Amino acid sequence: MSDDHHASGSHMHDIEAHVRAVEEDLEYYRAKRLEPRIFFLARRGIVTLYDIIESGAEVKEPTVRPGGSLEERVRALEDALDEYVRSIGLVTFDLVKVDVVIEDTRKERGDYDDFFRIAKKHREGSLEERVGALERDIATYMRLLRAFTQAHFAKGLLDAGEVARRREQLAKPGVSHGPRIVARAWVDPDFKERLITRGRETVRELGIPPGRLGKLGVVENTDAVHNVVVCTLCSCYPHDLLGDTPWWYKHDSYKTRIIVDPRATLKEMFGLEIAREREIRVHDSTSDVRWMVIPRRPAGTQGMSEEQLAGLVTRDSLIGAGEPREP
Repeated sequence: MSDDHHASGSHMHDIEAHVRAVEEDLEYYRAKRLEPRIFFLARRGIVTLYDIIESGAEVKEPTVRPGGSLEERVRALEDALDEYVRSIGLVTFDLVKVDVVIEDTRKERGDYDDFFRIAKKHREGSLEERVGALERDIATYMRLLRAFTQAHFAKGLLDAGEVARRREQLAKPGVSHGPRIVARAWVDPDFKERLITRGRETVRELGIPPGRLGKLGVVENTDAVHNVVVCTLCSCYPHDLLGDTPWWYKHDSYKTRIIVDPRATLKEMFGLEIAREREIRVHDSTSDVRWMVIPRRPAGTQGMSEEQLAGLVTRDSLIGAGEPREP
């Protein structure tokens, strides 16, 4: 087992990890995604700072504090961060009627010149003080984002109806980023190494929000080791990255059998026969650490594009309950 299983008490055992993840992702998306876009458009007179101020007069600052326990407040922060990231995507990508060269965006956010790099905020104090600061900051950041979005509507750069439709689409479960992540890992060894050592941070390189989790654990299947994932507590699963949770993942028969005899369970439940010489490692997902598997790349796939490779990755292979499709 790769994780200790806690059967009692709070579901969120490592609140510090969740708070740190919110802090890192909030500042990343503000400083690397949103504000460079604001300055890019302002410098060119497309959406000026004055347009944003005017639009912001009618925008109310949201409140991000439901009360209750510290865990409940952190969960609310994760939900608010999810909405913030999703909303940034709606106002900075293909829905906006402004052509932006990727190279210009990289220059604007300081990838090549530290002079343009936007400083990230660091929060000090106790855990509860940092949570309070995050509640205030997310509300303020969201207010700026909403004013920026309203300015786009006023300028005719965004269609409110299309934004609403896309927002509804993005909120639906089932969108899976896992195949993209695996395909990149198959073709880029450096990316794969970073993914295994710093999973949650590394998926952002593909423009993918890591979702509501403290840590993303990533393991690789090899000729010597086969990895499989379970949640013995309930059904913790990185659904923001991998899509809908399989029904069997929630079932007690899988949870108990995969721990006791993983080799027989994989064969009987999924028809997946693991050679005796390969070690099987079972990883227990929790609310704090959720796991995904990089399956072995199928033979005969040299020369295939990342998009083609992603088409070979199945949901089950991302959990260790199956293999990728053959080309």
